[in-house]
Amino acid sequence: MENSKIAALVELGILCRGDSVEQAGEGSSDAGPHGPSGHTPVCVYENPMYQYPYEDPARRAFSVFSAKMSVETAMEQTRLVVFLGAADSPQLRACLADAKTVVVLFEPDERVLVHCVDSMGLAALNIENFFCFTGDPVSLSPALQDLLPGALFRMGTPAFFLTDRIRHEHGPWAEAVIEYLEILHYRYVVYPLSGQAFARSRPMRTIKHELMYDQQLHAYENVVDCTVSPSISALKNRAVNGGAILVAAGPDLPESFEYIRKNRDNALIICVNNAVKPLVEAGIHPHFVVINDTSIDSGRVFKEIPRLPDTILVGYCLSDLGGDTFGRKFLFGSFASPVFETREMFRLHGSVISTAFALARHLGCTSCALVGAQLVSSDPWGLQYARGTLKDEIMAQEKPLINRYPQLYPVKTVFGEQLYTTINFRDAALWLAETIRMSGVACWNTSRSSILYGPGIEHDPEPDLGTTPVRRVMAEAFRVASPRVDREKVRHFVQRETALWRSIRKAVTMVLADSGPLFEAKGLAILAHFDATNVTYLVQRYNDFNNAIFHRQVFGSDTTSRESGLRSYFEYVRSMSETLLTALEKADQSF
Repeated sequence: MENSKIAALVELGILCRGDSVEQAGEGSSDAGPHGPSGHTPVCVYENPMYQYPYEDPARRAFSVFSAKMSVETAMEQTRLVVFLGAADSPQLRACLADAKTVVVLFEPDERVLVHCVDSMGLAALNIENFFCFTGDPVSLSPALQDLLPGALFRMGTPAFFLTDRIRHEHGPWAEAVIEYLEILHYRYVVYPLSGQAFARSRPMRTIKHELMYDQQLHAYENVVDCTVSPSISALKNRAVNGGAILVAAGPDLPESFEYIRKNRDNALIICVNNAVKPLVEAGIHPHFVVINDTSIDSGRVFKEIPRLPDTILVGYCLSDLGGDTFGRKFLFGSFASPVFETREMFRLHGSVISTAFALARHLGCTSCALVGAQLVSSDPWGLQYARGTLKDEIMAQEKPLINRYPQLYPVKTVFGEQLYTTINFRDAALWLAETIRMSGVACWNTSRSSILYGPGIEHDPEPDLGTTPVRRVMAEAFRVASPRVDREKVRHFVQRETALWRSIRKAVTMVLADSGPLFEAKGLAILAHFDATNVTYLVQRYNDFNNAIFHRQVFGSDTTSRESGLRSYFEYVRSMSETLLTALEKADQSF
């Protein structure tokens, strides 16, 4: 019979229950106290320059706490405090009493939680700033990553406190909980600053952020593709109950070439953009290639492979879509939606292998083999990829571990192998493993040296995926009609964007020609306008523009460099305008 206090916590929306973990002891009350976790935080493996990425050098993006930090100090530095172990401790009571602090409690043994509720009283826990989870963190439904919103982690870096009982009797469980939450904090707070969107924007000022340069260029280059290519909605359930082999670019990929080749007629081969070159060089043409990365570099691989007329590209509308490399294209995601078709968006995150899985699921596949989906390296100092990719081959380095950046983040596989990865890949693996668990799709990973494991993902070097009517699926996909798009609207869009960039080019050309005493005032006024209209954000990723140098010259204390900083900025804007106008001219000619 369920305990009434547990039932009450669930009814009040305070408690989410996971599967039971192996119990230790008699389930008696935990006397506390809660002490600092003292663990090495995940964020020390991030480049420290992203801890203070803002124009205000004192503004911190995330915190690295002292191993001996008190709860009182924690509440001064963050609004998010996590307790491991249900103990009626002074530390827990202090945080609960502070309405500004959000308290999250994790407990592996519900018997201990009942004792804690008895001691504190249900009323003390029935408050807006308290949440509780029990059991295995990777068994919750919905998944923990879907239960804890990004806004929670934007309240501050989570500080962790645990009892001696947890430390000694549930150490691995505690490590898993702490890592899960720190990865979520990285996902919502750190990666947005260190990822593509802002990697070249430091120091960050208050400017408009819409499309980044790579996306803007692809938007213009993809005008024709966005006009004639169907949405992924046309692929929905084309392979119900089918099987798919999802091909990524991990170093173990060549070991599975024969398996892929042997099953090409029985399963859909869905290959990520980074893996297509070694796959094609092995004589295997995938049925689908997926791309979601919008950087210019991500599409370079398409210039290194032959035409694949029998392969379908499934791409994000602002990615490089490969020109005429592929026989057919289906797009997801939207931009300029009043002009182009509004398209469905895949649910994806962190790594393009998540896009491959999203496509398989969208097609209706119920079983998947993950090939080359490792997301790790045996070298602590650099990621490794399959031979033949465009990723630079890194020579393994023999030097002592330092357990912080630039060393990679240490991880152990489910088989106990010590490997290393980036925090971004660790996050990608967590997200996809949880997504697979909740999807019910049966998955097998062909590599043991991988961190992409969890409930629903087993190891098998050659899984049997059954028989999928591959030829029928592909034939039907190639017969899908193009969307009906008002081409006059598209022409007007191209003409409007052309006029915009001509006006920007004219403005910077005029100001650069000004050698008079008012140049600086005019330049700062135009800069303010470009700050407010996304132009500055665009140029931050254009060619070799260096935002740190620009900021120092224009906004630094040495005003003698301001004019040269502004002139350099306007030269880059003019060059960028020319590049974008060239792309628009090609789009216009294509009509």
